[in-house]
Amino acid sequence: MTELRALTCSLVILMLTVKTASPHHAFSPVYDASKMITVVGVVTQFNFVNPHATLLMDVTDDAGKVVKWTVEFAGRLNLSEVGWTAGSVKAKERVTVTGNPTHTGSPRMAFLKLVRADGAELLPAGPQRANAIEEERRQRALQRGQQK
Repeated sequence: MTELRALTCSLVILMLTVKTASPHHAFSPVYDASKMITVVGVVTQFNFVNPHATLLMDVTDDAGKVVKWTVEFAGRLNLSEVGWTAGSVKAKERVTVTGNPTHTGSPRMAFLKLVRADGAELLPAGPQRANAIEEERRQRALQRGQQK
């Protein structure tokens, strides 16, 4: 009977943990992962915060009208793990941003890539982290090869 209670308590704790570990909102109801768009504009504000960093920018449309765009990023913690800081993007900086648009066509996107005027790219945490891990694996393999 004691084992059954312990198992039941463990399952309840696991279920509560899984529920609290789920994301605070889903990506797909807001953004369309099957599409990508690119906009060019001037940064008005970069908010390096949790749960999502945001970039506000002025984009001039084809008719010459300035449209205020919002770009949603991962949170500050995820970005800072790969070197992003509050100063990574500055106001008045001209940038090209690529991301997933909203389903409604509103001037908002989920961040995929930012290119500065000098050509330097800023990427989300995922690709940078994956590239860094792959490079570390290559270096370890080279070291093992040199030790033989």
